[in-house]
Amino acid sequence: MPPIVGNIIAVVLIVLVVGLAARSLWRSHKKGGGCGGDCGGCGGSCHCGK
Repeated sequence: MPPIVGNIIAVVLIVLVVGLAARSLWRSHKKGGGCGGDCGGCGGSCHCGK
């Protein structure tokens, strides 16, 4: 297998993993999860309350 094919496969896998992580974060954000950096607005459910 030529090295370029291996590189293309690796890049596709990395893009896929990053895309799935971004999708997960987006869905969590839309459901109201997560902390936006304002510890007063998260109700202590993020790192601010621990």
